[in-house]
Amino acid sequence: MLSRLIPLLLGLVIFSAAEARVLVLGQVSDRPGKDYEQLRPMAEYAALQLAPLGITSAEVRLFAQATDLIAAMRRGEVDWVTETPYTAARLVHEAGARLLLRKWKRGQRDYQSIIYTRADSGVHSLEDLVGRSIAFEHADSFSSYYLPRRLLEQQGLALNPMLDMHQSPVPGRVSYIFSRNERNNALWVHKSLIVAGALNNNDWENPARVPPALRDELRIIFRSPSYPRALELVSAGLAPELVTALQELLQRLTPESAPDLLARYEQTTGFEPILPDDMQLLNDIYQSSRTW
Repeated sequence: MLSRLIPLLLGLVIFSAAEARVLVLGQVSDRPGKDYEQLRPMAEYAALQLAPLGITSAEVRLFAQATDLIAAMRRGEVDWVTETPYTAARLVHEAGARLLLRKWKRGQRDYQSIIYTRADSGVHSLEDLVGRSIAFEHADSFSSYYLPRRLLEQQGLALNPMLDMHQSPVPGRVSYIFSRNERNNALWVHKSLIVAGALNNNDWENPARVPPALRDELRIIFRSPSYPRALELVSAGLAPELVTALQELLQRLTPESAPDLLARYEQTTGFEPILPDDMQLLNDIYQSSRTW
């Protein structure tokens, strides 16, 4: 009897070792130190909860650009991503990622893009930006690049990239440059280096990103409709039982049951199911951005 059990037991050991794997959480980041500390506790918690399904540990991988994250997900090197709608749209269409959940990031279910200028600039509408300049944040930003650019184009305005702030805006077009972060965005507009800026309403109201002394001398000229704040996605290759288990464990987390864990995870206040229109939104985002 024992001799017949030994091969079976060995087979179970070999199976378990083959199934054991690291859970990798990825994100695009220009602040890797800060973002790593925000994502690491959640990744480790999820790995611990998913241990019965063969997850042995967690890893956080941060990428300088969305194209790098897309390539890594295609190679099967990233299992799970937390991102904004623009990068999520690219991941779905270019890496086969699947939507998992909506995330209430920094307490927001959704958010807006705002376009603003100095209070004394004389600019009062999007059309007034023709022949002038605007600062977006970076090329992977939904609220401070994709969305404001799309809104300007929907008004029939043509855009032109600037190489640096010393370049004169092109007549008949809205010239744009990337500020790289929210504080630069506000400072450049406040100092009249750039005529207008684009941020999301949460950053606009955050005194660490737009100091009140600056904001008091700025004026919003446009607010977009509201869009999902953040989305959780998984790779096409993640096993279905892991997808289901990850989805369920995230939805069980609440500010009451796991306040510290959620607070560290980009100040999350909860998760909710994907809505029927979310996939159409990502399709629209992706198709409209392909012409750029």
